[in-house]
Amino acid sequence: MYDDYNEIITVGQLAELLQIGMNTAYKLINSGEIESFRIHNVHRIQRSAVTDYIIRKSTSCNRVKGES
Repeated sequence: MYDDYNEIITVGQLAELLQIGMNTAYKLINSGEIESFRIHNVHRIQRSAVTDYIIRKSTSCNRVKGES
């Protein structure tokens, strides 16, 4: 149960993980594309939400390529 706490990342870590800028990272979480929660006005993201986002994007890219 407590091992899951290591799976919570910051917006900065999200940006680093996806190799994107901070503005793009905030756009992804503010739009709901990547689920997050707030603690004292600071966003926190479960690593599994990032994995889900990557899988969704990978699937949609593969689907579009297959339709060409």
